[in-house]
Amino acid sequence: MIRAGDSARPPTRAPAPPSGFSFAGGSFLTKDASLDGDWKPVTVPAAPPGTNEHTLDRVGYRDFYLDLRTAPAAARTWLGRARPTYDAGSAFTPDPLPTLSLGRAYDVLIHLHRVRAADGS
Repeated sequence: MIRAGDSARPPTRAPAPPSGFSFAGGSFLTKDASLDGDWKPVTVPAAPPGTNEHTLDRVGYRDFYLDLRTAPAAARTWLGRARPTYDAGSAFTPDPLPTLSLGRAYDVLIHLHRVRAADGS
């Protein structure tokens, strides 16, 4: 029996690693404030130079995931530095872009070249 507050996950299963998501441009749904207002589509241009997404989009793969824990030393050094980033959560701040050290924030990163907002259907 599972009681309130207990986990339904089997006790032998390891927790999922902290995972992040990045994209180099496109549209997504967001709000003006995290908990208030309606969802609205926002479109951002291709990621500008100096952002995390600009460099990630230059990798030889269009869409990819990366286990940051096992990345080569040079990549881990780059990932450890905070840079401007597209942070498309429930609220989006385009100016100035927030800064984030991907390597400190996540264990796994999923990067997409372009995203498209949900159509609501």
